[in-house]
Amino acid sequence: MGSYLRYRTLVLLLIAAALGTGCNILALPFFLLPGMDPKYDAPCKLASDDKDKEVNVVILASTELETRPEFLKVDRELSLLLCSQLEAGFKKNKEKVKLVKISKIEKYKDDHPNWHAMDAQEIGKYFRADYVINLEVNSLTLYEPGSVNTLFRGRADITIDVVDVHKPSEGPIYKDEYTVEYPKTKGPISADSSNVNQFRQLFLKRVAKELSWRFTSHLVEDDHACDD
Repeated sequence: MGSYLRYRTLVLLLIAAALGTGCNILALPFFLLPGMDPKYDAPCKLASDDKDKEVNVVILASTELETRPEFLKVDRELSLLLCSQLEAGFKKNKEKVKLVKISKIEKYKDDHPNWHAMDAQEIGKYFRADYVINLEVNSLTLYEPGSVNTLFRGRADITIDVVDVHKPSEGPIYKDEYTVEYPKTKGPISADSSNVNQFRQLFLKRVAKELSWRFTSHLVEDDHACDD
């Protein structure tokens, strides 16, 4: 009976702590079950159910943001960071997914200036890919509004759609609108403590990490529900 009361007290304390910090209360049962490695499933899993089959994927990122220095090549940088995050996730989850090198995709884009008007399936076929991840960066800001560029706080709005190259008539198999604010609960960061390139790198790495979770599962403890 004493053990039960201690366990009940622990559960109540965890629930109270979660509610107080804004953590996802639905994730708590995972932590309370011993011997489990709790994960959130990817809403658009790319790996095949056939463990021996390798899946090839193209990442296409684009933006029509104004050409201020802090936005130059932001689509390429985001592609590289997402590629790195996905490779780490696929390796960790033992998924046979191969990503086409970003350098090859960028060369293709340079050689085909009208690539954005082309069908994603056509580009995917060129690289002999199974899926194409399309990222459209609709908006991105690095400074807190009204701070006259004295405070950093990143915000982004990105449209995501994924097409199955082998089923072009079906349209996107996954579509979502991703928005983010970083840092969120901790508030903006003084621009005196970091330069714009350092903050941009931190922000885009956060964006890439959260985008990668759309395509490969991640540990509950890695979720950012309780930070910032």
